[in-house]
Amino acid sequence: MKRVLRKKMKLISTLIIGFIIFMGSLNSDVLKVRAYPLLREIQHELILYKTKHYQQLETEHFIIRYEPEEEAIIDLVAQAAERDYKAVCDMFGYYPKEKTMIIVYHNSENLMKNTNLGQGKPPMGVYFASTIQILSPRLWISEDENMQDIFMNEGPMIHEFTHLVVDDVTKGNYPLWFTEGVALYQEYVQTGYEWGKNASFEGVPYTVEQLAQNFHQLDEILAYKRSFEIVKEIVEDQGFEKINHTLELLGEGKEFDRVHSEVLGTSLQK
Repeated sequence: MKRVLRKKMKLISTLIIGFIIFMGSLNSDVLKVRAYPLLREIQHELILYKTKHYQQLETEHFIIRYEPEEEAIIDLVAQAAERDYKAVCDMFGYYPKEKTMIIVYHNSENLMKNTNLGQGKPPMGVYFASTIQILSPRLWISEDENMQDIFMNEGPMIHEFTHLVVDDVTKGNYPLWFTEGVALYQEYVQTGYEWGKNASFEGVPYTVEQLAQNFHQLDEILAYKRSFEIVKEIVEDQGFEKINHTLELLGEGKEFDRVHSEVLGTSLQK
């Protein structure tokens, strides 16, 4: 029975992905934002199925699933998640209708597998299919460090929750650099943590066009830093309401380059 259910879910997911690709060939962002929530829900259900044997803790705004080995740090995860929930939601004027699922992994391989990351260095956290999936802080914070202070102020909770909000509002219609810049800006506002503060460009900083077209080919630290800087500049010059207006228009299916020009008043070359 389990094998049949798994095959059915994979088949449905494949069909939906094919449908999204087909719509992409029609160059219709409006159709894509309408179908995206369905694809995301299917992926979400698959993740829930894969982690159904995990233990679970429920808070006011979150459901936290975790492997038994991490029971000792779950209260810390819950505290970090709830601490900035209202502040982040207030800035966006958006509050998720349902509780957000957080999954805490004792094994980095399970995180990589369940988020389709493949090879590479496991990140502290990943937003994927309406879930926040994180590595146990015990895997990246040493015993001689202050785990609570580091996790609360440098951990992935604000960053990944911001990705969820952006994804919800835009229905998946956003460039990678933009959601990363917005998430890094939220970290900066809520905790004072500034990504790549001491990193510097040898030449001219990346343009929006470079970030949009070649994000994964650029220097990772500098690409994230520039994404943060651009969002910060927008907010300081025009206010955070410009970010919210951009997200709303993207959620209607409008192309980012057009929204960027109309709402923010700058070209993609800058």
